[in-house]
Amino acid sequence: MTTPVRRVAAALILGAALVTAGCGTTEAGRAATVDGKVITETDVQTARTQINTTFPAANLTTSQVLGRLIAAPVILSIAERQGTPVSESIAQTTYTTQPDYNGEKPEAPTLEVLRAELALQQFQQSQTQVPVSEFQKLKVVVNPRYGRFDPASASVTEQTPDWIKPAAAKQ
Repeated sequence: MTTPVRRVAAALILGAALVTAGCGTTEAGRAATVDGKVITETDVQTARTQINTTFPAANLTTSQVLGRLIAAPVILSIAERQGTPVSESIAQTTYTTQPDYNGEKPEAPTLEVLRAELALQQFQQSQTQVPVSEFQKLKVVVNPRYGRFDPASASVTEQTPDWIKPAAAKQ
């Protein structure tokens, strides 16, 4: 190889390394990892689409759906320990009996979000509080495009990464 070709090749390799370094620990298609369990971007999009179609008033964002998928195992575990578990069949019946149900079978992530929502409704009725400490125990890695997980609110808060600078106002 000639020297100019080597320089171009080196520059391309360096550029590729810099671009991928900005991705952090997330892998393609991964929205989050919770205690080693992967929540895919497809899971988030599927649940969001199905819930917003069947429950139009919900109007959930992808970050809201991801937050619910992260929190769901904790919420469902507490419901089970209290003797009020929410089964998949209850969630499926709730889903398929909605006025806006379009006949599409709800996918597993959709049912997971719905089960957690039904459990939270039970908690509200019984005035049960979910301890923040339960969410603090989770090892959560969120793809930065969605934001970050806040254990205090058990949600994903959208944020602009610090390396993105706002555009200056035109004068």
